[in-house]
Parts: sequence; structure tokens; C-alpha cells
Amino acid sequence: MTEEDRLEDMIVKTWGGCTLPIRPVGGPAGTAFLYNELLESTPDGDRVREWVLTAAGLTRGGLGEFRLRPELIEPAGAAADYLAVLEFDQSWSRRANVAAMPSGLLHDHAERKGWQWTMAQVADGVAARAEDLLVLSGEPHRAYALGHVTTEPGAPGEQRPLAVATSGVTRDPDGVVRWAGALPEGFTGAPVFLAQHRSGREFRLLCIGLIADGDRNPTVATFDTIRKMIDRLGAGATPGLWERVTGLLRRRPR
Repeated sequence: MTEEDRLEDMIVKTWGGCTLPIRPVGGPAGTAFLYNELLESTPDGDRVREWVLTAAGLTRGGLGEFRLRPELIEPAGAAADYLAVLEFDQSWSRRANVAAMPSGLLHDHAERKGWQWTMAQVADGVAARAEDLLVLSGEPHRAYALGHVTTEPGAPGEQRPLAVATSGVTRDPDGVVRWAGALPEGFTGAPVFLAQHRSGREFRLLCIGLIADGDRNPTVATFDTIRKMIDRLGAGATPGLWERVTGLLRRRPR
């Protein structure tokens, strides 16, 4: 097994449970994922807010859907195949090529239906900061995108398997971070991971952002941009925000 294979396995094992297939009805298929914004660390545990992140281009239209992955639902078999969302475009806030939505919509649906999520999240400590992104200049760096491919685009009950794509990322002369080459259909919105080498064989995996469009050599919206949007939303009276402390979720008082 190569080092690249080991990194792919680690990414799937650690964050394979944080993604959901997403699609505006009649629009392109993509991927969304959960992100935990760290608010504070206390003796009782870390207090975080949960967000759903994806590419802004996937959040247009009056009706959208999330595919509900059976392996992320407890008890097994309790959920339907998908969650249809009315007024889909109004559920999201957007900045540049990124869209964010409080995870309350997902948790409220599960509570009404009598089941719960077992999803993972991209934690704040894994999300790259501005200083981590300085490496993205000059030569491409190996990167990994974690997304849901399409098998029968637009078909009812379409299977959207989870897959890992590998390529290089670099910052072009205009300062835009890009993924080198094309990605499978369905990877728009997918989280992108980079291995930050330390000493010897030691490394740290970082989530540098998400695939922001479906073009060849697509833009990667990085977490410095994402955090600015999250900070603005968290400071306001955004409905549907959920906080987590030591594994327990609660709606933020308004």
C-alpha cells in the first residue's frame, strides 16, 4: 500500500460520514458536508456550532434535495431515501462561491421522523487557517476531494456512492486556488484535504476548503473565505443554528 492509499483510507475513515449528496431539482448534482465552528473550550467539552457547507451554485432554485445516506441514520431503515426542501434557495446564505446553512434543518427533520443522525463533521481544528494556506503557491500540492459521484443523473432513487479524487492544488497568479484537472460529476461542493508534512513520516491532514464549481480546473473556496462568512452569520440572529457540547445538540436561544 502506498502513502497515497493510506491517506485516502484515513480520509474516508475519518470524514466519510460528514458528507451528503445534494441537488437542486433540475440542476447539477453535488456534495455538501458538515462543519463545526469552535466557539469555546470548557471543562465540560468544546462548544461548537454546526453548519452545512456546499458550493453556492448548488443552492439555487425553489426545490432541492439531500440524499439521506442509510449508514448515517439511527435506527437503521428509519429514514426515507431523500429529504426534499421547499424554498431551497432561501435556506442558504452565500458569499463568493460558498453557501452555508445552519444544520437545524437536518436535525429538525430527523426529530420529526423519530430518528437521529450519526454524521461526522469537519472540526474547526482541521479546517485550514490563513497561515496554513501560504503553502499553496508555486508547485502543485497533492490534494484529495471527498464527494458523491453520480451514476444515473437525475434518476429517482439514484445511487450516489462516496469516492475520493486525487490531484494537485495550487494558487494561480491571480491568487485563486485551483484544483488541477477535471473532477467526476457530483463533486462540486466536496471538501478538499491536504497533507501537511511535519518531520520524517509525520503529517497532518487539513481541510483547505471546498470545490466551488464544476469547471475543469475548478476553484477551491478556501476556509479563510468560509470563516469570514460564518463569523458574519454567527454574529447575527440566524435561525436554525445548533450548538454541540460533549456530544449533545441544542438549538441556540434566540
